[in-house]
Amino acid sequence: MGQTAVTRIFIFCMCAIAPCSGQATPNAAPPAASNFAGCVQRSTTDKDTVILSGESVCAKMTGSFSPEKLIGHEVDLKGVLTERTAANPAAIRVASITSIGKSCSDSCSLQPHGTRGLRSGEKPGKEGGTPGVAPTNPPPQ
Repeated sequence: MGQTAVTRIFIFCMCAIAPCSGQATPNAAPPAASNFAGCVQRSTTDKDTVILSGESVCAKMTGSFSPEKLIGHEVDLKGVLTERTAANPAAIRVASITSIGKSCSDSCSLQPHGTRGLRSGEKPGKEGGTPGVAPTNPPPQ
């Protein structure tokens, strides 16, 4: 193999490991703001948390807005939704408030669906009160 071939192989390997300086890496576009609508309420567990409860969204509101003007009202807004994870609730970073409507009292829970406060290893139904589940030992009469 000639020195030219070795040089080409070396440059090819370096470009494969790290991007070549002549190539631009595409930057991820920031997420686009979407429209959301719902009732704005203060969280029952944390008075500093403001929640948007709508037909298709239940999320903590973040960003710069005046909570006192929005709480207890239906609101249309533009913002960026961050999906719920196992550790964090869904959140909407508010970009702008489109409109503030009539009074409302709808609210939702930021806890993930299916969480019922069971201890690790317990199965749903064990805590009692689950419809359709009969106890294995009938109560004494």
